[in-house]
Amino acid sequence: MMQKSAPAIAALVLALVAACGGNPWVVDSYEAPEADVASRRSFAWRAGEVGAPLVLRPQIAADVQARIRAVVTHELLQNGYVEATDAASPDMVVSFQVTGARRTVESEQPRFGAPSPNQVLTPGSVPPRPASELPRETLVREGTVVVFAEDPASGRLMWRGLVNAEIRTSSLDRTVDQVVDIARHIAQGFPVRRAAP
Repeated sequence: MMQKSAPAIAALVLALVAACGGNPWVVDSYEAPEADVASRRSFAWRAGEVGAPLVLRPQIAADVQARIRAVVTHELLQNGYVEATDAASPDMVVSFQVTGARRTVESEQPRFGAPSPNQVLTPGSVPPRPASELPRETLVREGTVVVFAEDPASGRLMWRGLVNAEIRTSSLDRTVDQVVDIARHIAQGFPVRRAAP
């Protein structure tokens, strides 16, 4: 009997891991009380803004723009909205902003094989690291990704989703992938369109 339930337990564990690992980003969203976003039908795009350090590489900034627009559009379509073909008649204008900075931080990795305090403090033990030795450092990219929906007539904010993230990656390509993933998670929280009565 135990052998028959092992695959079921394994499937349950995998489902739990997938559920927990589904969204690593904490989205801070806001909807203006008077906006009633779910009653809107169509959206149009306004060019997004990509800030430093990505803006220093125009090709990468253009790639980020295109990829974020594609994932946000996909999520809005999934939520029941349609992309306006005429830019003069949308119910809302969607845009985004990506900003970031790089900084170096002290590595948080513990030293493996480090002696215990009792060993270090006893006579004849291994001496501690010299005070002049610099700690290991890691490059960290901090960024903010924001997706906006504004009223086309007044320009007032209707909805905003925002993620502040610390991304520890070794390549710019991986950083771009994570920025796009953040934008997708933000757009997934966009209000689902309410069908007209």
